[in-house]
Amino acid sequence: MGSDETRDAIVRESVRLFSEHGYEKTTVQAIIDTVGISKGAFYHHFSSKEEIVGAITEGYIAEGLEYMHGVAREEGLSAVEKLNRLIEVTQLYKVQRQETRDAMDRAFSEGRNLKLETAIVRQLRAHTVPLFARILQEGISRGELEIAGADVHAEILFHLLLGMKESLREKMRAGVDLETVNGMLGVYEDAVCRILTLPKGSIRLAKPYMSRLYETEQSRE
Repeated sequence: MGSDETRDAIVRESVRLFSEHGYEKTTVQAIIDTVGISKGAFYHHFSSKEEIVGAITEGYIAEGLEYMHGVAREEGLSAVEKLNRLIEVTQLYKVQRQETRDAMDRAFSEGRNLKLETAIVRQLRAHTVPLFARILQEGISRGELEIAGADVHAEILFHLLLGMKESLREKMRAGVDLETVNGMLGVYEDAVCRILTLPKGSIRLAKPYMSRLYETEQSRE
């Protein structure tokens, strides 16, 4: 294998091993044996498992952002339609990359790799907030949204959705039933509508999130 192929193989097999066996139980040696390379070849690309997690999340985020920017560039959609489309697309993407998400979840559970996780959130914010702001500004300019300050509202929207994601993750880990989760999503849905001064039901969070969570639960049965 060439150098790039070796690196890709290390990342790919690490995703599978982290997802199947957990982050702690997957050793560097297990990764080396699975890929079929020498220790020297491994350490040429990565100095630790933590670096592999960084590479996994970097690729995951980069691909997800491509989908998001694609939606933002779509013509003929109102600002609200673009926001709803963004939500739908990101949830579909998460379903498609469930194995990668499982690997990341195991790597970050119980406060592991907290410094890296913080850096990832910072990176997401740096890319997502301007994207939200651009869509909101389009809506303001066309008279679709009656809010003052696209940048501030984009920042609030990002942190609200981030908090919702963290809360969802905690509740799913605790085994809370999907009906309760659906009710929680409805509250966040109403909150987004109020923040953007939109009629109730304009922003749809519950349906796309529940579709993704239901599919995830079904796939694990």
